[in-house]
Amino acid sequence: MARTQVVKHMWNHIRENNLQNPSNKRIINCDDRLRELFKVDSIDMFQMNKALSKHIWPLDSDGASVSASATPKKKKPKPESDEASLSASSAPKKKKPKLESDEASVSASSRPKQKKYSDEPKGGEKRKSGILAPLRLSDALTEFLGTGESELSRPSVVKRIWDYIKQNNLQDPSDKRKIVCDDKLKELFKVDTFIGFSVSKLLKDHFTKV
Repeated sequence: MARTQVVKHMWNHIRENNLQNPSNKRIINCDDRLRELFKVDSIDMFQMNKALSKHIWPLDSDGASVSASATPKKKKPKPESDEASLSASSAPKKKKPKLESDEASVSASSRPKQKKYSDEPKGGEKRKSGILAPLRLSDALTEFLGTGESELSRPSVVKRIWDYIKQNNLQDPSDKRKIVCDDKLKELFKVDTFIGFSVSKLLKDHFTKV
């Protein structure tokens, strides 16, 4: 009988008689028949396959046991050439020394770059230009702001005007775009009301270039 058939019959017997350990299905609790075969009370499923080897022998064509085939074949020694190639491939490769030019380039790149000095003023000292350029304020606008500053950029002045409008609730409740001037704004812009986006236009007469 083939080994696979023997193993199949063995497992059929185990399942029919519920011989697997409930807590560990790999452990087989031997009944009388298995105990007589394996000489143990319990056996691991992997150990069982090994134990069956003692009860199974290969047959030749005449039905006689073949002892020669059962004996393990001796492994032929590997030729020296294979061993030499294996040792050569497994040996750690020597790292090539870095060229002096590479070291020089690395050291040069790692050096901190020297700051260039020029006669130009630093960022904080540069005079702002364009829309951020400071403009000279009229006496009326300087008095309105009340900070004593005579030069400011257009955006700074517009922001302060809007801060004043919001602090004094001068926006028309029915239309937030409309500004209702108090006495101070009326004296500056010479109008009773104006639309919010026209603040820059109203300030035009109060700026002169520095």
